[in-house]
Amino acid sequence: MKRLNDLKINEEGIIIKIDTNQNIKRRLMDIGFVKGERVKLILKNFGDNMRAYKIKNTVMALRVNDTKNILIRKV
Repeated sequence: MKRLNDLKINEEGIIIKIDTNQNIKRRLMDIGFVKGERVKLILKNFGDNMRAYKIKNTVMALRVNDTKNILIRKV
């Protein structure tokens, strides 16, 4: 199993689990980061430790610290 922050530009993964506290987990789930969803890294290291991911035909920016808690399976 890998973590979301292990993806390289244009690599994709399937979310397996979000392993973090309930507040952050709920926020991530509300914006589409749920088990079984495909996610792709679009842009790395911009802003204040941010990364951009494409999920559900939308581009979302996440802090690197939040991506370390999302477990994926590479596609």
